[in-house]
Amino acid sequence: MADKYQATWKPTEEDFDKIILPAMQGIAQQCASHMNELQCPPEFIALMLRDFADASENLS
Repeated sequence: MADKYQATWKPTEEDFDKIILPAMQGIAQQCASHMNELQCPPEFIALMLRDFADASENLS
């Protein structure tokens, strides 16, 4: 399903600079904070992100 969206939608440079990049940076900071708070390995955070990605693919 993700392939369908990748083939039909492409962010503008402004979208990337003003929305996507800041969002990615914020998510990375939150993940680092959670990893420090939980004292868990990075693999656990990666698993959480994979689960989120899998769930978001099923929204449409």
